[in-house]
Amino acid sequence: MRQSNAKVDPTIDGHAIRSSETRAKMIEAAIEVFGTVGYEAASTRVLVERAGVNLAAIPYHFGGKRKLYIAAAQSLADYARKQVDPIIAHLRDAETKDPVVRIDEAVSSFFHLIVGGPEPQAWVTFFVRCEHDADDAFRIIYNEVIARFERALKQTVAEAAGCDATDETLRMQVALVLASIISFRALRNTTLRILGWDEFNPSRLRRLDMTIKDLARSEFFSSPAAVPACRPAASSNGSGPSARAGTLAGRTPRR
Repeated sequence: MRQSNAKVDPTIDGHAIRSSETRAKMIEAAIEVFGTVGYEAASTRVLVERAGVNLAAIPYHFGGKRKLYIAAAQSLADYARKQVDPIIAHLRDAETKDPVVRIDEAVSSFFHLIVGGPEPQAWVTFFVRCEHDADDAFRIIYNEVIARFERALKQTVAEAAGCDATDETLRMQVALVLASIISFRALRNTTLRILGWDEFNPSRLRRLDMTIKDLARSEFFSSPAAVPACRPAASSNGSGPSARAGTLAGRTPRR
């Protein structure tokens, strides 16, 4: 028998590839099942049937149902973090644009990531379910995605408006903006019903984007009561952040 001259790439591990593919299928199924019925009601039998694997796959690949649940949350967090990292980097890039413009663009980018992204509805359902339960899965997603953007946004607004970044009024303003964005996706059907729309199309997303940016500007800079209500950041001279607050209040960045 003539031997083949083809060489097998020693770096390719077929078993590892198959194992990775199996884990991916199980995580995808876990996101759908846990999001639909919750952690407690999700049986291992339903999980493996949805993934198309045998019952031993959960303990073999994840060590149990709980670890599969956490792995599903971590998978979503890893994906979302890769999407939000460039937004945070742009927000913090003080060398490029005016901070008010960077805030405006970051809020817009975050809106389109959350509301206009192509991610499956099952991912949203999973997040809403674990957010309701306020469990470890929620904390993973929140800490690695939402909290990171929230801290960067709050710090940039504080520096631009002359507020102390720990001020409660500023925290409430940021919470209002971010909660509004997240609710557009998490409460999609409610939002559509209120607006009298049947779907989010590009034109409608642009209009919502403009509304969210207007909301952010009014909360962070345009409201006469907003800046005085914030505790001023400490400054050693009149050119510091607190002196800039009066200038930035009422200022509207270019679109």
